Amino acid sequence: MDDRELTKEQRTQRMVYAAVVALVALGLACSMALLVDYLRPMPLFCSDTGGCAELRRSAYAHMLFGLPTPAVGVAGYGVLALLTVIPGQTSRFLQLVASMFGALVAAYFLFLQFSLSTFCAYCMTVDITSVVLLSVVLMRVRTEADGDSWRAMAGAAGVIAAAAAIPLLSHVLVKTRVPDVIAAEMKKSAPGQVTVVDFVDFECPYCRQTAVDFEPTLVKYKGKFRLVRKQTPLKMHSHAMGAARAACCAESMGRGDAMATALFTAPVDQLTDDGCTLIASGLGIQEAAFRACLADPATQQKIDADAAEFKAAQGHALPTIWINDQVIEGAQGPDKLREAMEHAIEQVGG
Repeated sequence: MDDRELTKEQRTQRMVYAAVVALVALGLACSMALLVDYLRPMPLFCSDTGGCAELRRSAYAHMLFGLPTPAVGVAGYGVLALLTVIPGQTSRFLQLVASMFGALVAAYFLFLQFSLSTFCAYCMTVDITSVVLLSVVLMRVRTEADGDSWRAMAGAAGVIAAAAAIPLLSHVLVKTRVPDVIAAEMKKSAPGQVTVVDFVDFECPYCRQTAVDFEPTLVKYKGKFRLVRKQTPLKMHSHAMGAARAACCAESMGRGDAMATALFTAPVDQLTDDGCTLIASGLGIQEAAFRACLADPATQQKIDADAAEFKAAQGHALPTIWINDQVIEGAQGPDKLREAMEHAIEQVGG
């Protein structure tokens, strides 16, 4: 039908329907982009610093049965997309109900971002789109707007499908870029061996918990990986630097793993030079040589080099563990660590 032959009511219906399609496509595309970033070691769409990175590491990143929160957005917009291309009163009413629920969830997440003063551009786009979509869907119900032909509905389905497919295809086609410092460590490992790079602070409570969580996996897959610890003592932890020096010295003397285990489990107030020396003596390390190593400027240079590599690896928080090309930031529990290790072993054919 020629646009000049359309009534005012029909023009309104077309405009409303086009707006619904555009908003659903936008929300689905951004939700899919967020999900892709949550599944990749390094983000593809959103920033790897600032609010985007902080929200990915927050407790709100996996709120429902351990699933990435963007998966909820993808599922919700998937339902809205289906109801967009199905004509009829029932479909329009169900879309209104779904939009009301989506707007409430979006308002909650907007409130969280403002309360935390932490913002993600893609999250904001999804949430604001959900709120706006409610008013447009309400107009769809009032005007009874649907695709006025099978071509219109097929076109709407195509636009929405493309919006979902583009981020997904990008995920498949664009390879993860592993930071150079991690790639260099991976090259040092034997063929078929997984490389684990652990940036640690022995006073950090989350690092200490992660060490406990990771231990069963390290024991189970002993011999299938090479573990490299990088010392990244934080200034906010008064005993972290002393513990880092102790770990470096013990490693140079062939007792690195045993010292790391002891430092992670020792009371924090014992991570002084004297306390670390006592731990070293218990591990069979000669005291005079150990104290000389603690005072050696080369030991501090090694720690400074490790801290520089943490920045080069785009590290933002501790603990940060690279398992081949997978990065785990924050204390994410034993299951996540085990799954990452098993995936890496499978990838290298171990």
